[in-house]
Order: sequence, then C-alpha cells, then structure tokens
Amino acid sequence: MSVSAPISITIPSLLLFSTIALSLLTTIPVTRAQDHPIPYPPPVDHIIHPLPHTYLASTTLPQEFTWQDVNGHSYLTRVRNQHVPQYCGSCWAHAALSSLADRVKIMRSYRGPRQNCHQQAEEEAAQAQGMNREMLINKETEDDVTQPILGELGPPPGPDIDLSVQYILNCGPKSAEPHHHLSCHGGSTLRAYEYIHSTLKFVPEDTCLQYIACSDESDEGWCPHVRSLTSCDTWNVCRTCDGFSTSRRKANHNNPLLRGEGHKGGGEVGVSVEGDIEGGEEERDSYGCRAIPHGSIPNVTISEFGSIEPGNIHAIQAEIYARGPIKTSINAELLNNYSGGILCSDDDPACLDMSHNHGVSIVGWGYDSSRDKQHWIIRNSWGHYWGEMGFFRIELGSNFLGVEENFAWATPGTWMGRDDGGCLNTYIDPSLDVLAVSLR
Repeated sequence: MSVSAPISITIPSLLLFSTIALSLLTTIPVTRAQDHPIPYPPPVDHIIHPLPHTYLASTTLPQEFTWQDVNGHSYLTRVRNQHVPQYCGSCWAHAALSSLADRVKIMRSYRGPRQNCHQQAEEEAAQAQGMNREMLINKETEDDVTQPILGELGPPPGPDIDLSVQYILNCGPKSAEPHHHLSCHGGSTLRAYEYIHSTLKFVPEDTCLQYIACSDESDEGWCPHVRSLTSCDTWNVCRTCDGFSTSRRKANHNNPLLRGEGHKGGGEVGVSVEGDIEGGEEERDSYGCRAIPHGSIPNVTISEFGSIEPGNIHAIQAEIYARGPIKTSINAELLNNYSGGILCSDDDPACLDMSHNHGVSIVGWGYDSSRDKQHWIIRNSWGHYWGEMGFFRIELGSNFLGVEENFAWATPGTWMGRDDGGCLNTYIDPSLDVLAVSLR
C-alpha cells in the first residue's frame, strides 16, 4: 500500500491561488436586488370587487392556461428589455406596467355590449360605503348575471397600449426608505401601483416618453449627461419634438422648465402644462420639443390594486385566469444562464434559495406530463433573445426561487384619456360577468 506524499503549499503559491479564486469570483454574474418585496398582508391595497378565487372554484380552472394563446390569440403586450440602452434596475416597473397593459388589452378584446359600466360605477360607490355586492360561487353567480356585459373574448383589436416605464422612473418618489423608493436602483411594484393610483393618477402611453434607463439620482453610464430628461417636469411626462427651429420658443434663461424648475409630483403635472399653453406661446426647447397638453395625453388609470396570499395556488391561478397576468418576485440567480426548459424540474438544490431580487410577470401555467407537474409561464424583461423568446418556465407548487411568495396586481380604470360616453374605454371587472370568464 502506497502513501501519498504530503502537499507542500508555499506562501507565493497560496497568493497565486487566492488571486485566481478572486478572479473567478468576479466573473460570476451577480444579480442586483432590483425588486423590493412587500410583506403579506400588504400595508397598502385598494380592493372594490370580489377577488376571482371567491367566484372561481379551483376545480373549474383548466390544467393548462396561458394568455400567450387563448383560442389562437395572444393577449400579451410586448416583451421589454430593461437593460437597453444601458443597465437599469427597473424590473419592478417593467413587470408592473406590462401586466397592467396586458389587462387593458384583454378587456379591449371582449365583444359584449359593455352597456353596464355606469352601473358598475354606481356599485363601486356603494361598495366604498361598505355596501358590498353579494357574490355567489360559480353557477349561482352566473345565474345572478341577467344580461351579458363582457361577452365573448374576441381577437385583440390593436394597436396595443404600452405604458411608459420612464415616466414612473421620472415621477416616482425617491425616498430613503427602500419600500417607497422607485428608481433604477430598485422599487416595489405594489408601491408603484399605489403611487399611480393615489398621486400620479395615470400612466402615459410609452410613445409619450421613451425609456432611457436612468432615474434622477442615477450616476451610472450616461445618466449624469441626461439629467434634465429624468425630472418629473411637464416636458418629461409626454412630449413631442416638431423640428429644430427655435423661432417660436422663448429664451432658455426665461424658461423654468428648461432650468429644471417645473412642477414635481405627478398629479400636479397636468395643471402646469395647461397653464403654460393657455398663457399664450407654447414653450419649446432648443430642439423644438414641447410638452403635450394634459388633456391630450394618452394614458391608463388604475382602479384597484392589491396582493395575493403567499402559496395560495388557487388564488394565484384564479386571478390570472379571470383578470390577467400578475407580478411576482423571484431569486434570479438561476436565470442568468437560462436558455430554455422547466426550471427546478431537475430538483436542483439551488432552487431552494428563495431570496427575492427580481420582479417578473406570470402570464399563465402549463403541464408537464413526464413529471405529472404543473409549471408557471413567466415573462421576463431581458429581451426576446433571452430564454424562451423572453419567457421562462418554473415548476409550480413548491415555491422554488420564492416564486409563490410576493405578488402584486392592478386593474385598469380607463385608458387613452377619452370618454366616449359609453364603455369602450372603461374597465369592467369580470366579477360582474362571471359567465363570460367561465365560457372562455
């Protein structure tokens, strides 16, 4: 029997080993904490209508369902990329606004008469006073609806109404408390919904304001050089540039908007815009850019927002099935090298790390017959080239990577800022027409 000679480690070789190890560690992708989870029950919510799990029994939900394909149509808005034109930790905003825009697209696709939106407004007012509308479960609830409201879910009408992430970065609060901070350095989707609902009042469509991946406190990349484009001034809510002529603009030194002294704080933005234009000559910068008047800004409002009990699979699936995609948090370390397949179906122990650092949106669920397991279908915000054309799948029911712990949802109120006197631009909660949901 031979005995191996002892290994001699000299100080220089130890230093070399340490240097190599440190070099290897620095090449490992590190996922920054972009998403700030909110505990359940949430500190803020605004719920008017019955939640979907109260009128959709778990036994009525399909084994597989995704808004990517309902009767041959996709009801999802586009996949975004939060890292273009440069890195910005705004996953919370991308997940928030993509899910909200999806729900607008879904509602616009219903082909019913939509004649009861004013009745809905009256019911909401009554509910706000504590006079809750009695809801029954499943068939009993269907019988309670005497006239169709939503009707059949038809082809999406198009074009999609995508929402401006940059607006939330510009106009969100920059608080020292992490859960209230909304910027490229992280934020909370639930807090974003609350701030839009209570303070900003709306989100403009994204052709109003292009994403530049900067917020006003960002010092990375080119952000210091575009600081004037990250304030919540009227120019940075909705703008257009008509040309390079300066003949119709006022001198820059007399223009408070160009000096960065415009109004802040969301809800007051529209007032300052109208005041500037009503005063006479429109204010423009040296490139011919001007703010769009408040009443002409295409936008979406929020009617309700809330969270979902962690681990309540029935409530999660019912919310998605009845009203549309939702935001969740996840530990994104395993996503860095993901190229396809069902995450955690290989029982990787790394899946048990449930620390949250990334916000994404669940758009549905599928079924893997080989394991007799369901899985979530989730849209990321890293572009089409990543994963499965911007999506990934992860096994359902075990809270892998913390995917079933931290949720946020919102329903739209109105969109595109127009009131046609009817219901075409007004959200009708599916609880008012459960039959339409059940027959999908």
